[in-house]
Amino acid sequence: MFWTQRQDIGPGARAQAAAAYDEERQRFVVFGGYGGPGIGDTWEWDGELWTQVADIGPSSRFLAAMAYDAERKCTVLFGGLGSSMLGDTWVWDGADWTQVADTGPVRRSSHAMAFDAARKEIVLYGGWSQFAEPGPVLGDTWVWDGADWTQKEDVGPGARYAHAMAFDAGRARTTMFGGGSSADIQTAAHGDTWDWDGAKWAQVAHTGPVPRWGHGMAFHGERVVLFGGAKGYSYPADLFGDTWAWDGKYWTEVQDIGPATRAFAAMAHDMSRERLVLFGGLSAAPLGDTWEWFDHSPAT
Repeated sequence: MFWTQRQDIGPGARAQAAAAYDEERQRFVVFGGYGGPGIGDTWEWDGELWTQVADIGPSSRFLAAMAYDAERKCTVLFGGLGSSMLGDTWVWDGADWTQVADTGPVRRSSHAMAFDAARKEIVLYGGWSQFAEPGPVLGDTWVWDGADWTQKEDVGPGARYAHAMAFDAGRARTTMFGGGSSADIQTAAHGDTWDWDGAKWAQVAHTGPVPRWGHGMAFHGERVVLFGGAKGYSYPADLFGDTWAWDGKYWTEVQDIGPATRAFAAMAHDMSRERLVLFGGLSAAPLGDTWEWFDHSPAT
């Protein structure tokens, strides 16, 4: 199990970009991010090269969330922060972006999304919205069925933002870890693990990685893998560069050598090549490097 740097030529350095893996087209898709101002470009990684594939679509934004809808074979993007907080829904079919909804969850950023393959819907949780009542940090659960957003359970992990989620295909659960619950992130970062079974949330672990926010998570092999994140606002001093795996019962640290410490990297599982892909993130400045993580030695 090890990280390998693949390429540093491609999208410009950025953090807080949205990412998903397009299973049908076998591409790692990255949209937007923050590299100074917000960014509105779309890039794809095929395992060898980066290609910019669209310059027309959603407005420039960062801290949006994306997930690949394997049932309808498209990548879905919701919300983010641009010139204002956003609450629009877009789909990417590999050729064009199409806005499909402007109603549903309240406008937000720093939320998390994952595709629930067992129930064939995208799950969205939490985030930050200055428009929310009674406060800006959200703790609501929504699902997208390809046509409409529906609010589900409102009891569970509690209000948080900059958390991460991944669908555990082996257990048919969406797993969530960490995040922050107030502006004072250094005293309000979470280190709890939760599962969503399609109807309710259940806390499944109290121990594991150090509490953090802005980390990446994806399902790989038979485990959910977590990388990096931050425990506070002092960059790079408060950043992590560790890799952890969750088997449904226990967290195990599997590697502490690899990409430089960072938060808000784009990360997803490349199913066709059986590896995780990580791009960019925030250290002392936005990063533009590409890494892959293998459970075994890569083919030569």
